[in-house]
Amino acid sequence: MAEQRSPAAPPVGGKPQVQAKPAVAQQGSSLSGLTEAQAKEFHEQFKVTYTAFVGIAAIVHLFVIASKPWF
Repeated sequence: MAEQRSPAAPPVGGKPQVQAKPAVAQQGSSLSGLTEAQAKEFHEQFKVTYTAFVGIAAIVHLFVIASKPWF
């Protein structure tokens, strides 16, 4: 039968495992380090930029389809 070890015992023939601490945000701050107001401002600008990118990509795709329908 296999030898039973306690959970705190190091593995046989190896180094003891170090448990990583979870990355939890401190109270009052976020994982990004932005305040709520900064995060909302960033999100608004992101939405505008992303919408413009998707719009330009859609127009370019339509031009490609119009110029080479069987591309």
